[in-house]
Amino acid sequence: HRVDRRQRQMCIRDRHRVAFSVDDIDESLAIAARHGFRPLRGVANYQDVYKLTYLRGPSGILVMLAQDLTKDAPAG
Repeated sequence: HRVDRRQRQMCIRDRHRVAFSVDDIDESLAIAARHGFRPLRGVANYQDVYKLTYLRGPSGILVMLAQDLTKDAPAG
C-alpha cells in the first residue's frame, strides 16, 4: 500500500515536533550524523539535569533529544 505525498503531508501536518529521551545524547548524535542530521545549535546542559539538543528531521519535523543526567547519579 503506497501513501501519496498529499496523504503523508496530512498525516504529519499537525506533528511539527517530536521528543525522545535518550540514554546517551552523544551516541544518538553520532547515529544521526551518519544519516546526515546535525544539531541545530549544539547541545545545551540544563541545570545539570538534562542535556538537550534539537535536530531538523525528515519532512522538516523538529526533533528534540534529551538525556536525563540524574538517571545514573548516586542518590544523595
